[in-house]
Amino acid sequence: MVVKYCGGCNCQIDRAAVVREIEQALPSGFRLMSGPQDAAADAGILVCGCASACAWKPELQAQAKRWITIGGKTVDSREMPENAIARAVVAKLTQGK
Repeated sequence: MVVKYCGGCNCQIDRAAVVREIEQALPSGFRLMSGPQDAAADAGILVCGCASACAWKPELQAQAKRWITIGGKTVDSREMPENAIARAVVAKLTQGK
C-alpha cells in the first residue's frame, strides 16, 4: 500500500502517529510504502491533516487501485475521533481479504 501525505500546513491530527497506528494494526502481508511505485499499488492512503484534503491530485489516482482519504478527523469524509481513524482505515483495507 502506498501512503501519501499533504504538506502539513493546517494539521488537526498527528499524521505520523495515525500512520504508525495503522502500520501496527495491519495483519501480516500488508506493508505501507511512501516511495515511488513501479506499478499501481492495491490501495493507497492519502493522509491529510485537515478536512480540505487538498493533497488529492488527479495524478495520484493512477498510483493505487483504490484510495482511502484521511482528512483531519475524517476517513473518506466520515467524521470520527482521532483515536478511531487508524482502526477505520485498517477495517477498510482488510475488508474482503
